[in-house]
Amino acid sequence: MGVIHPIAEIVVPLLVSIYLFSEKKIIKLKKNFSVFKKKLATPVAGNRNWKVNLKEKLLPSPNKNLNYMENKKDASKIPRVAFAPKRNINDAGADVYNNGEWFSKILLRMGDAVIATDQEGVVLSMNQVAEDLTGWKFSESKGKPIDSIFNAINDHTLLPIENPIKIAIKEEREILLANHTILIKKDKTQRIIVDSAVPIHGDNEEIIGGALIFRDITEQSLNQKKLVESQGLLNGIMENTSLVIYIKDLEGKFLLINRQKEKVYNIKASELIGKKSAVHLTEEQATLSEKIHTRVIVEKHLIEYEELIKHTDGTLHDYHTSKFPLYDDENKIYAVCAISADISESKKNIEMKEKIAIQEAILKSEIRYDELTKNMPNMFFSLDCSLRHTSFNKACETFTGRKAEEIIGKTIQEVFPSVEPLFLHEYKEVLKTGKAQNFVSTFTVGENTFTYIVNIFPTENGISVLMTDLTRQKKSEVATLELVENLQKKNKDLRQFAYTVSHDLRAPIARVLGLVTLSNIDPEYKIKSKTILENVAIEITDLDNIVKDMNATISVRDEKKKKEYITFETELNLIKKVLEREIVESKAFITSDFQNLEGIVTVKSYLYSIMYNLLSNAIKYRSSEVPLTIHLYTRQDKDVICLSVKDNGMGIDMEKNGDKIFGLYNRFHGKKIEGKGIGLNLVKAQAESLGGEVKVESTLNYGSTFKIFLPINHTRDAIN
Repeated sequence: MGVIHPIAEIVVPLLVSIYLFSEKKIIKLKKNFSVFKKKLATPVAGNRNWKVNLKEKLLPSPNKNLNYMENKKDASKIPRVAFAPKRNINDAGADVYNNGEWFSKILLRMGDAVIATDQEGVVLSMNQVAEDLTGWKFSESKGKPIDSIFNAINDHTLLPIENPIKIAIKEEREILLANHTILIKKDKTQRIIVDSAVPIHGDNEEIIGGALIFRDITEQSLNQKKLVESQGLLNGIMENTSLVIYIKDLEGKFLLINRQKEKVYNIKASELIGKKSAVHLTEEQATLSEKIHTRVIVEKHLIEYEELIKHTDGTLHDYHTSKFPLYDDENKIYAVCAISADISESKKNIEMKEKIAIQEAILKSEIRYDELTKNMPNMFFSLDCSLRHTSFNKACETFTGRKAEEIIGKTIQEVFPSVEPLFLHEYKEVLKTGKAQNFVSTFTVGENTFTYIVNIFPTENGISVLMTDLTRQKKSEVATLELVENLQKKNKDLRQFAYTVSHDLRAPIARVLGLVTLSNIDPEYKIKSKTILENVAIEITDLDNIVKDMNATISVRDEKKKKEYITFETELNLIKKVLEREIVESKAFITSDFQNLEGIVTVKSYLYSIMYNLLSNAIKYRSSEVPLTIHLYTRQDKDVICLSVKDNGMGIDMEKNGDKIFGLYNRFHGKKIEGKGIGLNLVKAQAESLGGEVKVESTLNYGSTFKIFLPINHTRDAIN
C-alpha cells in the first residue's frame, strides 16, 4: 500500500467492516470488550512475527472465516473480511463489533484519511483527516456519492482518474493508485496523495461496501523534487568543473570521484570506488596521500600542499591540493574531501597565481564556512594575509549596507577608502603573532554608538573576525545603573526633604501656633506695632517662601531638559552683565581661562545657574581686608570636565561646617549679609542632575574654590 502504514493493511478493512455491520444492524455481539483486549495482548508462544499474531487475533482463520481473492495487479492475495454470525457470535471481540460508537471513535482518530462507502459508493463515514484533505465535512458528505467529494487527477496527464473505491468494489480486489496522484480539494487547492481502496465483504461473502485510505505526501514529494534538483545541480558542478574532486572515508577508501579525476588519471570511477590510492598511484605518491589523509583526520583542519601529477599525455602539471574534514550532524568526522587545482600556468605568471589563490580561497571559504556563518546573527568575516576579504556574511552586509560580492577579494582600505579602518592594528598583530585577541569595543558610526565583543583569531590563510553585538545589553546595563543611581539620589533627597520639613518648617509653624494662642488670650495684642493677624500673615508668607524654595530644589532633580553645546565664555559674559552693578560695587577683578575646554554639551539653564550662584556668592561673601579676585578655569580628565571657581573671600570653616555647606538654608557668616542659604544647595542639585558632582576647598579668611565635575558628551558634532 505504498507509504500507508502496514498495520493499516490489517486493521482498516476490519474496522470499516465492523462499522458497516454496526450501521446496518446485521450482527450483534455480546461479550465484554475486556476479554477482547486480553486476548489481543496475549502473544503466541514461539512466534516472533507480531504482525501475524495481530492478524490471527483480529481476523478469522483462513480456513474458516477468511476468504482470499486474487489481486489482478500483482497476483498477491488480499484478505477480504467475511463474518459468520453463528460461528463467531461468542468470540472475544463480540462487544467490539457490536459497539458502533466505539469503532467510529477509533476510525475517526486514525492517522491516515479514511472514507467508508456502501456497495454503491455512497459515503457512510469519514474521519477528521479525510475531512481536512478533501475539504468536505462529514455532515455535508454523508449520503453523497464518493465522486462528489473525492476528485483526483493524474499529476502528469492532468486527466481525472476513476475513483479507486468503485474499481475495488467492481473487481473485488485491492486497488493501489498510481504515483503522481493529485487530490483536488473543495476549495480547488491541490494535494499530492498516495492511496488504496479495498472492498468490504459481509458474512455471506457479498460486498457490502468499500474503504478508501489515503495520505497527504505533498511535502515529501516537493522535498524529494527539490532534493533531486539539488543533487542534479551538484552533480552538474562536480562533473563539469576543471578541479579534481574526490572524497575518501576514514579508512582512505574512495567514496566519490568526479569526471576530472577520471580524466587526469585515466581511470574509471568504478575501478576506484571502495579502494585506496595505491590502485592508481605510485607507492611514494600513495604513501604521501595516505599520510596527509591521516593528518587531516587527527588534526581536524584543512591541509594544503602542492604536488606533481602526470597527465595521460605524459606532461607534468603542478597541482595545489586542499584536503579538509567533513562532519556529520553529530559533529564527527566521517570523510575527507580533496580539491586539486591545476596551477601550472599560474606559476608562470605571479599575478595569475594571486587571482587563482583568491578564487581558491573563496571556494574553500564557501565550503568551510558558508553554511555555518552566512545566517548567524553575529558579524563574521575573514581576511587573508594581505588583509583581503575572503568571506563576508549576511550580518556584515546588513551592518555595512554592502553586498558580499562587492567585498570579497578587496582589502579593507579598498572597500572603505575614506574611513579609518577599525581594529587594523589588532588584525596585523594577530597575523604577526598568531595569537587570538578578544576584547570589547565601543565605536561610533555616524550618529549611532555600538558596543561589540570582538574575537580575532588566526586561520591557515589569514584571520577570521567574529563580532557579537552588545549594544542593547550595554544600553540596558547603563540604564540600570542610571536607574539605581537615580533611586539612590531620590532616597537621599527624600531623607533631606524629611529633615527640611521637620527642621525648616518647624519654626514658622511654631510661631504661627504661638500667635494663634496669643490671639485667644488677647486679640488686640500687638507685636512691633503689628496686629496678631498681620504677624500671622508674615509668618505664613515666610512659610510659603520656604515651600517654594524646597520645590525648586526638588524639581531640578526631576526635570529632563534638552542638552546643547554651550561655551563657558559666553555664559560668563552673560552673567557679568547681569551682575554688573554688584561687580562694580565690590570692585571685583574677574579672570578666566577656558583654553583646555571651551565648552560642553549640557543643559544651558543649569550651567548658567551653577556659574551664576558661584560668582554671586564669591561677590557676596568677599573679604573686607583684600581686593576681591575671582578666577574661573576648566580642565579635562578623560571623559570628565572640571569647572573651577576660585576666590579670595571670607572662606568657610570646613572643620566646623564642612558637612553643612550644601544644606538648605545653611548660612555661615551671620545675617548681616543678605541671602537665603539655598544657592549652594541648588548648585549641588543641578550638578548631580547633570550626572556630575561638586567639591569644595576652603579656608576661613583665605577664600574658597568650588569644583564642578561634569561628564563630557561626545555628540557635539551630531548636535551641531
